[in-house]
Amino acid sequence: MFQGKIKADFIKTIIDATAILVDEAKFKLMLDGVYGRTVDPAHVGMIDFKLKKEAFEEYENKEESEIGIDLEKLKGILKIAGAEDIVEMNYQKEEGRLIVTVRNITRKISLLDTSEMHDTKIPSLDLPAEIVVATEQIHQAIRAAEAISDHITLIADKDKFEMVSEGDTDVVEMQIPKEQLYSLKCEEKVKSMFPLDYLSDMIKIARGASDEITINLGNNYPVRLSFETAGGYIKIVYLLAPRIESE
Repeated sequence: MFQGKIKADFIKTIIDATAILVDEAKFKLMLDGVYGRTVDPAHVGMIDFKLKKEAFEEYENKEESEIGIDLEKLKGILKIAGAEDIVEMNYQKEEGRLIVTVRNITRKISLLDTSEMHDTKIPSLDLPAEIVVATEQIHQAIRAAEAISDHITLIADKDKFEMVSEGDTDVVEMQIPKEQLYSLKCEEKVKSMFPLDYLSDMIKIARGASDEITINLGNNYPVRLSFETAGGYIKIVYLLAPRIESE
């Protein structure tokens, strides 16, 4: 049996982060926390998260199990919770329900069959560049780019990190020199293009959770976006497939 109490803001971060990709998800209730990994139906974006038991006010789980959740149902009860409210969760395996209590309101959520929710594997990627940057800077560049295009190119070399978006007539560029980044590890220039809609959603989640984000980048390879919150006890990693430029 699993039961836990957690700040609403923490569980909302996990649910919102997953819901930008899928409507339904499989969560693993482990002895040391709640884990989840899923890919969107188009196989463009993936999330891998770890919600460690230390992020909970109370956490009790004596048996590892998997549950399938309709994320909209869970978001429905979480809407009434303030950021500092405590959310109580209780998994009743026999009834196939997750009981969620916020303040004095309880919702008994019927769970989904996980037998057809396949485990998602993380691809092995060689991403030679690592950039640690302020999340707000990435957010501002994306906002500017969305006005002219539906894609954006991320570029890194040993001296700087760039984001470039080209529309039919206009171009938006952001350049951040190495000294203005938290860190930059890049031996040679790398460059990949990505769909703005997916990237925008991912960065909005990151911006709400962390002041900084780590970007791992290669040449025409998926980008890895990772960030932490709750003192490092919540870790979220996104993978986003590239949009390959035509010759």
